[in-house]
Amino acid sequence: MSKVVSDFISAYAREYDYYQSAAFLCSRRCEQLLATQGVRAIVSHRAKRPNKLQAKLQQRNKEKNYQNNDEIRTDIPDLAGVRIALYFPADRDKVKAILGENFDVLKVKNFPEKMKVRKDSKRFDGYHADHYRVLMPETALEDGEKSYAAAAIEIQVGSVLMHSWAEVEHDLVYKPESGMPSEEEHAILDELNGMVIAGEIALERLQKAVERRLSGAHDAKFDNHYELAAFLHKWMRGSVPDGREPAVGRVDILYELLRKADLNSSDRLRPLLPDAAAAANGPALSDQIADVVLGMHPELYSYYGPLQSTLTAPEVYPQPSLQAPSRADKVGDFLSAWITLERTFRILGADLLPNKRGYIDPLVGARSLDLSAPALDTISGVRRLRNNLVHGIEIPSRKVLLEATDALNAVFQELENHADERVRAALTEARDPSTRP
Repeated sequence: MSKVVSDFISAYAREYDYYQSAAFLCSRRCEQLLATQGVRAIVSHRAKRPNKLQAKLQQRNKEKNYQNNDEIRTDIPDLAGVRIALYFPADRDKVKAILGENFDVLKVKNFPEKMKVRKDSKRFDGYHADHYRVLMPETALEDGEKSYAAAAIEIQVGSVLMHSWAEVEHDLVYKPESGMPSEEEHAILDELNGMVIAGEIALERLQKAVERRLSGAHDAKFDNHYELAAFLHKWMRGSVPDGREPAVGRVDILYELLRKADLNSSDRLRPLLPDAAAAANGPALSDQIADVVLGMHPELYSYYGPLQSTLTAPEVYPQPSLQAPSRADKVGDFLSAWITLERTFRILGADLLPNKRGYIDPLVGARSLDLSAPALDTISGVRRLRNNLVHGIEIPSRKVLLEATDALNAVFQELENHADERVRAALTEARDPSTRP
């Protein structure tokens, strides 16, 4: 055996636990990201076993003639590996978007390779999948896990059917323990590949049938967040230009909010969907819909906030904690002021913006009232603060919350002195505790 290969295997045997742990952490993160965003999949992981890696390197060294460890590491990118076996092959584009947003993607390889010239008698084109070489961002890892950010991990994404066929073919063709496969065995594997490809077509048809049922049926109820995700993805594909995969976001949290608001059906959800431009260029669709629901039902702020922690695994979406009761008090004061602003524009409703139904973004409403530039700047900045707070991105400091509340009070003073009596009356009603839900 080559000394370079021997030295590499000796070093890798000492590093095996490191790569196994890195693969586990990446697998767990993938599993949680896919589940919360409504993608059905089976996720597994592994690090290459030293004995199997040694056999592979000995075989490849006949052609590669490795000169050092770096050449081996470049040639074998999957020392740590994660496999995402999708229920529906068409979800590969969704996974691409999720991985691109949550990992540092170093390289992507798509199979079958388009430019590769076939030199065999196979009738079908073999393995269909996407391979991503990624790094986990340090920010996604706990303090004791930061070292795993340096581990390159290969994530293989394909359908459950394709992964099963690939396992069989790989063990029979590339790791034959009882001799090379015969011509007949190759033909049978090719035949099975054709069945798998036909099976993937059937799975894609099944997925579209589910989407049509949810979108076409009258007031179809969503039984789980996977069905909600299917409905939203179908709607987005018809609304977002250029075939881009939409950012749907945390459908698990949105599903619980819709259930609480009794809006958990296709007919009740449709009026809450944004226009195409907002869907394509705004924040995640689930956040946009949640904002509309909270605008309609401000009493659900107290329900929506805790969902961020009860449905969220800390290692995937880190949640900062409130460090003092005084900050919690300021969160309540700030949200109360923001709700008053939202309710003001909701009360004005169609009188203010005839083409808008239901929730009116306070910034859009403020512009229609020709409020001053400082008031518009305040609402724009405070809205960002509110979005970060409500959607669990960041809990601001006590000082920032206090300043934001004071800034909103200055906007209220401007509304109190507005020339239009309807605006003054709407603010008065919004502030009246007896009129609140």
